[in-house]
Amino acid sequence: MEEAAREMPLLAAHLEERRAAQSAFVRRRPFTVIAARLHELEPAPVHPWARPLRWAQPALALCALLALGLPLLRPAPDVEERIRVRGGLTTRLHVKRGDAVFEQALDVALRPGDRVRLEVEDPVGGALYVLAVDSRGQVTPLHGFAETGGALRLEPGRMALPGSLELDAGPEREALVFVLTASAPEAPSPTAVRRWLEQAARTTRFPPTLEPLPSLRHVVRELRREQP
Repeated sequence: MEEAAREMPLLAAHLEERRAAQSAFVRRRPFTVIAARLHELEPAPVHPWARPLRWAQPALALCALLALGLPLLRPAPDVEERIRVRGGLTTRLHVKRGDAVFEQALDVALRPGDRVRLEVEDPVGGALYVLAVDSRGQVTPLHGFAETGGALRLEPGRMALPGSLELDAGPEREALVFVLTASAPEAPSPTAVRRWLEQAARTTRFPPTLEPLPSLRHVVRELRREQP
């Protein structure tokens, strides 16, 4: 499997995700606790030849818990928090605040004057678009459009986007929308992507709820700010 993963980015990304989930599970559910609970149970009589199998019960129970629990686990608090949608698209926000530079976690609010650098990662890649939308319904293209420097292609892997954003002290809520379209005839054009977001932004809900389009995947990240 490891040899195949070196030639298959999708498999490599899947293995990395499963290893991270397994590590998070072990930290939150230590094996010693599971073993102690199993030893509290009265063992059933077993044939002498079968007695060594008793020592495998804790390991088997852990494997069963991993198999059943992994799809439902959330990362432990010390696991790096990222935004990921089904299909592998991942986004990260790197924040420069004074002399400090850090990756924004979900529970960290931004401040006016923070400079934000955007990073995206995907095992497949495609045409990438990034837009900003505020609570008034205003949509602003940032990357991937003719007026922002032209088309932007994300190759399989990770890419830091050029430039950075500086947060102002305005009262409006703001969010970033990352859109990745496949190389397919039915993939939406840049104009269709913008109209798709503008239509969703007309509702009172914020961040807007976006209906899926053919050959399109997206991530919405609100730029949550500290309250005065």
